[in-house]
Amino acid sequence: MLSRDEAVNSKRRTFLKDGLLTLAGAAAGFLAGNLLGPSRIDVTEIDLGLGRVLAFAPDLHVHYQGEPHVDAAIRAIESVEPDVLVLGGDLVDELTVNLGPVERLVRELDVRRTLAVLGNHEYWSGLAADVVGVLRRNGCDVLIDRSTRIGETNLLGLDWRETRRYGEVRFEGLVIVHDPNAADSVSGRAFVLAGHTHGGIVLGGFVLHSNSRYSRGLYRAVGGAELYVSRGLGQMPQQVRVGSPPELVVVR
Repeated sequence: MLSRDEAVNSKRRTFLKDGLLTLAGAAAGFLAGNLLGPSRIDVTEIDLGLGRVLAFAPDLHVHYQGEPHVDAAIRAIESVEPDVLVLGGDLVDELTVNLGPVERLVRELDVRRTLAVLGNHEYWSGLAADVVGVLRRNGCDVLIDRSTRIGETNLLGLDWRETRRYGEVRFEGLVIVHDPNAADSVSGRAFVLAGHTHGGIVLGGFVLHSNSRYSRGLYRAVGGAELYVSRGLGQMPQQVRVGSPPELVVVR
């Protein structure tokens, strides 16, 4: 039989062990749900009267996560049954091993039309030309400072600028660009869709850090255009998600 002191010490060790396991479990849950990329993907709907369903998917960052990451993106996109898919830049990054998962993404999704703009990581990784080749080979229209139409709606795709300064653009319709800062250069009856920020780092409802003056959600930009900044679908390890679950934007 244990002495009183031995019993107390035993209980103390058990308490400490259970407490550490509880803390470890809580930390693991926090990391999985907030830092390392939560499994849920929020869907945000915007009604602009397009007369069709457009899914905006920036910041997939397909790299060593590979196939499971693409599977999650495909499921999320297919769940909203889009007529048009717009890839908003940063499909890849410096950690991308190969473009096979990217090709599978655009090949397997059942949409009538796919459009894309490029982000900073396409250029920083040196894969921009390869990404454009894969996208175009699979029927995706890559908009590099070029406009097109979706039904009765004009759509302009702006390319990434390393200076993050963009020429003045007066436009009526949808503007797709990776960098939210570009919205300050857009005037007219335009609605801008952007990504890049991953929603910033948010604690207690406050944005503690962002790589743009526009971090997440809806804004009226300096130039007068409306802007929606998506939190995007993927991430890089050094750009962890804190209070910013992935987001797919649906425009109708």
